[in-house]
Amino acid sequence: MDPEHRSSNGSASRRDVVDDGFLVLRNQSRRFACYFLLEHETAAVSELADVVAGWIYTTDGRIVESQCREQCYLSLLHTHVPMLVETGVVCYDERAGTVSLAPCPEPIRTLITRACAMETSS
Repeated sequence: MDPEHRSSNGSASRRDVVDDGFLVLRNQSRRFACYFLLEHETAAVSELADVVAGWIYTTDGRIVESQCREQCYLSLLHTHVPMLVETGVVCYDERAGTVSLAPCPEPIRTLITRACAMETSS
């Protein structure tokens, strides 16, 4: 969250927290990364890229091409993980190369959980 969007005491307003939640859910790669972390809590960025690429690019049971997986990895590493860190959804351990679900604000966790239920239901 941008510092300019914080209240006078430095905390995020509820509206800003909800805005962050929708910003996170706006992108399919971020949503899928969050869904995976809801179940597994911590994952290497490379593992997260494998899973997210599989969910996005797999059709008809075919194996994901390495180019798609690499594109997903770079996108997660340079765009999506930093945004998830900035919004307080995940913690990133650069040295270990792992991403963990953070104790993010409850409205964001609720939005992610409900989106996951909607998107994965049959």
